[in-house]
Amino acid sequence: MTPTPPLTTAPTPAELLAVAVAAARAGGAILVEGLARPQELRLKRERASFVTWADVTSQAEIFAVIGAACPEHAIIGEEGDGGGAESSHVWLVDPLDGTANYAAGIPFACVSVAVRDDAGVVAGAIFEPFRGELYTAERGDGAWLSTVGGERVRSSVSGNDSIGRALVATGLQSDVPEEIRAHGRRIVALHERTRGSRGLGSPALCLAYVAAGRLDAFYERDATYAWDVGAGSLLIAEAGGRCEDLDGGPVNLGPGLANVMATNGLVHDELMALIARTDGAG
Repeated sequence: MTPTPPLTTAPTPAELLAVAVAAARAGGAILVEGLARPQELRLKRERASFVTWADVTSQAEIFAVIGAACPEHAIIGEEGDGGGAESSHVWLVDPLDGTANYAAGIPFACVSVAVRDDAGVVAGAIFEPFRGELYTAERGDGAWLSTVGGERVRSSVSGNDSIGRALVATGLQSDVPEEIRAHGRRIVALHERTRGSRGLGSPALCLAYVAAGRLDAFYERDATYAWDVGAGSLLIAEAGGRCEDLDGGPVNLGPGLANVMATNGLVHDELMALIARTDGAG
């Protein structure tokens, strides 16, 4: 890993994005390496939440890249925090989003790295190392997709304006029976009104897919954290979509659970209303 030189005390969005990309690629290399290792799973919380060697090792590599370039910045990661105790810049790191997929050998997982300041997310990168796809955005400069072949194209959300044709991704991580039943009611409602729903198992990569126009929408209730949605929320905004809390406010990028509804913008209000009606029927 090539060391990243320290940035100035007032780094530009482009400089921060370069660090995010370097960190995401370093983490992605660990994910590829880890597929050849025996999967040793350690339970974190409920039965649907666990950690592997790759989660911990990827985060260590990512923290090393960020720490070398931005030693004063705070870092919040899924597997623990680091960096400066107080900073106007806070990094949001998911070293392996899609752990259940990854542990089963399903290559739908990614690394997500973002940095926010007092005004919101400045830059973010989502790297899917198995196909070599890198999704990037910096505030005010659009969203981009780079492939392993070197092609770099500007990302744009889909142009679908019909909820009946919308393809929606979602998910749930919970052992609570009522939450499972409520999620089931939402799935039924989606299949009755949309082209269908998909439980793909990686919120960050689903957000990248919405930004790239592959999905029309993604939502999760009380199942994501800032590290899941930091980079993706910027990607979607820069790609022309909408990313909000399920109550219509900003997505929570601080401590605690986050709700998220991310869409191409054209089907946003209808999907928000559909989920609200379904939850109210409980």
